[in-house]
Amino acid sequence: MSGPDDRERADAPPVDRGLAVVVGLAVAVGLLYRFLPRSDLWLDEALSVNIARLPLGDIGDALRRDGHPPLYYWLLHVWTAAGTSDWWVRALSGVISLVGLPLAYLAGGRMAERAGGAALGRRRLGLLAVATYAVLPFGVRYGAETRMYSLVMVLVLAGYLLVDDLLTGRTRRGGQWAGAAGLALVTAALLWTHYWAMWLVAGVGLLALWRLWRTRTDPAGRRGPLAVVGALVLGGVLFLPWVPNLLYQSAHTGTPWGKTFRPATMVVVTVVDLAGGSFSEPQAGSYLLVLLMVLACVAVPAGTRLYLRWGVDDRVRNELVVVALTMGIAWAVAFATSSTFASRYAAVVVPLLALCIAAGVATARSRTATTVLIALVALVGVFGSTVEVFRDRTQTGVAATEILADRARNGDGPAVVVTCPDQLGPATSRALANRTDDPPEVIPFPTGGDPRFVDWVDYAERNRAADPAAFVASVRPRIPADATVYLVANMSYLTFEDKCEQVLAQLAADRDVTPIVSGDADNFYEATSLWALRPRA
Repeated sequence: MSGPDDRERADAPPVDRGLAVVVGLAVAVGLLYRFLPRSDLWLDEALSVNIARLPLGDIGDALRRDGHPPLYYWLLHVWTAAGTSDWWVRALSGVISLVGLPLAYLAGGRMAERAGGAALGRRRLGLLAVATYAVLPFGVRYGAETRMYSLVMVLVLAGYLLVDDLLTGRTRRGGQWAGAAGLALVTAALLWTHYWAMWLVAGVGLLALWRLWRTRTDPAGRRGPLAVVGALVLGGVLFLPWVPNLLYQSAHTGTPWGKTFRPATMVVVTVVDLAGGSFSEPQAGSYLLVLLMVLACVAVPAGTRLYLRWGVDDRVRNELVVVALTMGIAWAVAFATSSTFASRYAAVVVPLLALCIAAGVATARSRTATTVLIALVALVGVFGSTVEVFRDRTQTGVAATEILADRARNGDGPAVVVTCPDQLGPATSRALANRTDDPPEVIPFPTGGDPRFVDWVDYAERNRAADPAAFVASVRPRIPADATVYLVANMSYLTFEDKCEQVLAQLAADRDVTPIVSGDADNFYEATSLWALRPRA
């Protein structure tokens, strides 16, 4: 079909009571869900808290062995001065996430001001963006998890507004210099929060360079792209003090726990996790989100009519170009360095995808259609978020409860817990400490060191070289002769092959084995099995 020029201006459907009610409900549910989870902290969360609780000057050295930049951990260090309960440490991400609500509203409005966006309605698209951001399962999960991803998303929204200011010539107090300085600080904060920000910065930089080349004969038009490029470079300069640690991490830590992904797999996993993960219902909901993003690309609203066009419309072109560049650069680097991908890394582009979803809803040409579409997005979000909120992220809490119950049944005799691999140590030790004032000692395989931490330096090589028999022999002096040994294990972790099975066999050489808990990967993100090994009479 052909239609009017994509710059044609047309009135948007008004914001009515029905739309306002749906948006209000979506925001209310999003707020509630961000502070609702009560499950035990899983590995990454427990490890984040343990690192953040170190003296401020020691956090950088601990992260050198962990693989992340320190900004979020510094914030968490300050936050935990007021408490360290599971709910409280997660609340930091929830509070940060709430800052994104007004930013999403402003970002949606900016889209409507762009060429081709007038028919979407500035206030209308702003409200649709808020509703989408509030209830998107990806955002809900990481707004309720003790990790840095909600901070990443909020910084991306802030950076989006500043880049838009500079490229459109919007003047504020302090003028263009203030906008460029703000963008430099946001860029630096992103880089100090998560390394995937490098690929986003590269994508935005390439877009700005393209705009600079296109305006090469227009001195006034070059000021905005030049300011963006300069701000990104300055943000990179502010990140330089951490670069030696980054280089050490890239040489010695990496992602030994996963495999390299193909590009299409990265895209599919990201889109599915936008809607709440790999369960069948959220997968079905992801189809709606993709359809709305497609509508944002090809649907041209004009008055009460909707036309289709070939190609990507101006109103979302920049967002999708940056998403494609970011993911493409990230995949190329991951392929070259044999690194893996987890959908949470896509937090650097999720705000842009959320804006595109909202723009797809805004192409609807009637008040009723708009309300129905955003209600469907909200329903997809609520269902996927419910799965995320009520699903236990780790089975180590179940194991800890069973360990204490088994000890009580057997007279609370001496006990030692062995975790295999060491990645189960932080969650297991925290779950035990949350349930008793006198938890048993936790010994992680293969290091036998502090179970609260995982040393990722040369991790794969160390694990492959580890000898289960030598490990068990080395920790026997720490196990009383009459103690029950509890093995908390998952036999499927990469780089361990059959090492955990060998640890079980070695511990069982002079003990009777009783299985207590079976690993349940279908219902737990971090599945664990539990065995009790009692001294033979």
